[in-house]
Amino acid sequence: MMLLHWTAVFLVLIPTLLAVPTPAPNSRRGNSGFIAPTAGTVISPGANFDFKWDTMADYGRSSYNFTVFLFTQLPSGLPPNEAWASGYYLGRYAEPNYPGNPSPKNPAPAQLTMPDFSKNPGGFGAGSTASDKVVYLAVMEEWADGTPNFGLKLNFAVQELVYNGTVKST
Repeated sequence: MMLLHWTAVFLVLIPTLLAVPTPAPNSRRGNSGFIAPTAGTVISPGANFDFKWDTMADYGRSSYNFTVFLFTQLPSGLPPNEAWASGYYLGRYAEPNYPGNPSPKNPAPAQLTMPDFSKNPGGFGAGSTASDKVVYLAVMEEWADGTPNFGLKLNFAVQELVYNGTVKST
């Protein structure tokens, strides 16, 4: 009887445990995070904006690469999905840090360019316009700290920005 009770509790909790939480508007996790742009920055389509990511690299920690995406729709969870999220890939970069990645071949630029989503990307794609739209600059960083781990550790952070806006978000 008690086993049946715990089985029911477990079955109710599985979806909650497997759900991917919506990333909080963040800028910093541990010693890494966004230096620029700041949360709520308004950026026009096609405009360059300052970008600076503070990596996990520190004494006893190595940072390898970080990948930058601009989500226009947050991911729907982890199960396979044809429309898992929407957005734009902004690049894969690295910052020098010793001994993990002393001379990366892919340094981050000082500025990134906000895509113009109203333009047709080609092929079967179609553009779409938006104003005052919250978008999510996301960084996933690969790092290690000497503790045994099956693969590199992944740090994920999100910064809310405003696409084609007139007012800075709060």
